[in-house]
Amino acid sequence: MNKATNIIDVDELQFNEKVIEGSKEKLIIVDFWAPWCGPCKQLTPVLEKIIKKYPEKINLIKINIDENQQIASQLRIQSIPAVFAFKDKQIVNAFQGVLPEKQIIDFLEKCLGSKLNEDFEDFYDQINKKMSEKDFENIKDVLLEFISNQPEEVKAISLYLECLIELKQFDELETFLESLEEETLKKNEIKQIIKKTEILKKNISGPDIESLLIKLEEKPDDINLVLEIADKYFSMQDYENSMSLLLKFYPKNKEKIKKKMLEFFEVLGNSNEHTINYRKKLSQIMFS
Repeated sequence: MNKATNIIDVDELQFNEKVIEGSKEKLIIVDFWAPWCGPCKQLTPVLEKIIKKYPEKINLIKINIDENQQIASQLRIQSIPAVFAFKDKQIVNAFQGVLPEKQIIDFLEKCLGSKLNEDFEDFYDQINKKMSEKDFENIKDVLLEFISNQPEEVKAISLYLECLIELKQFDELETFLESLEEETLKKNEIKQIIKKTEILKKNISGPDIESLLIKLEEKPDDINLVLEIADKYFSMQDYENSMSLLLKFYPKNKEKIKKKMLEFFEVLGNSNEHTINYRKKLSQIMFS
């Protein structure tokens, strides 16, 4: 994953722009540290771990006091690590020394005046709107930056993968999947997309749907051809024709048709209207 965009090393020349002026837009946390400082090496990774998740709310500014002694003197820093919170061009809070993660979160929430934990509802509303407008190229870039700061947000990862599928950027998709943690790959949302990708990739090339349907008229008992056509419809996102075709041929090979339909249900998810509709129809025909 890329380095978080809201964690920045700053020197004295950038201090006014990145800290003072920057604090008009969001909370600025300044971490004063030095390479020889043992406690700094304990604190800084914890600050980074927390703050990188909230690029819309907080920037972490890291300042090496050995190289920027004038600022340290102006703020009367006598020991490090020293952490200052700036908001609206003013220092609103500070602490020195190493704090546990929970106390750092409390410190940040007090500075913000709100809880850090959120469900990113507004962000996802905007993304879903853009998805409906099929602005996949731009959405892809926004999601990738978001994921770099929120690597555990499976919903964002799923949406990013969906964008790559829509853009047919399968090589990029494969590379991204390789970068994910094993635990993330085990999530149902990700497993569904991997399965969907396999179906789509398999059907990018090969005969078009019209040719396959003509062939089926000639060989109406060829169940493998039926499955190929169902896959082709599915890859075209024509789920209705895909499912109805399978259901029509269910009596000819119950096990193969059932297996393929269950595969499609898994890919689409339990809440998908086609899954709900055709799961019910499949049950009816199985137990009739």
